[in-house]
Amino acid sequence: MKRAAISVCITAGLAAAVTIAHAAGTWCLGLGALGPLRTGMTAEQALRLADFAGMERKKPAGECWYLRHPGEAGFDLMIIDNRVVRIEIPAESKLHTLSGARIGSTEEDLKAWYGERLDIQPHKYDEKGHTITARSPDGEFGLRFETSSGKVTAIQAGPWEHLHYVERCG
Repeated sequence: MKRAAISVCITAGLAAAVTIAHAAGTWCLGLGALGPLRTGMTAEQALRLADFAGMERKKPAGECWYLRHPGEAGFDLMIIDNRVVRIEIPAESKLHTLSGARIGSTEEDLKAWYGERLDIQPHKYDEKGHTITARSPDGEFGLRFETSSGKVTAIQAGPWEHLHYVERCG
């Protein structure tokens, strides 16, 4: 009886892990969320929701560090004071925003999707690029797109105050 119960628990656990991994491939990035992951969550809460193969901690000494999930459904969670403060979509990811913006989208696509909400500034390190932000109506959250030669190379989302950190913390 115990062995059957353990087998059922293991099977259920594996099914949940597969479901979460599959969901990560279909999650969309919002102003402060990616699927069930939300800015403001603790690192441990985020790990419980996205603790699947590939998730790793990149924790340097100090208060700012990352949880990283690599690959096609890849994302990075910037952690400050043990809370998720920014969600980042790196160059190799196939994830996208609720509007459809993804790595490789054009600046013209962004203008069509976000319109006058966009603030376009020169990129700090890429003379062929821009930093493009869209702020939520209440001003508390936003999306930040980095471009090079007219194409999106990185996307970040979260509270407005954390979108303007140009340097990664680890």
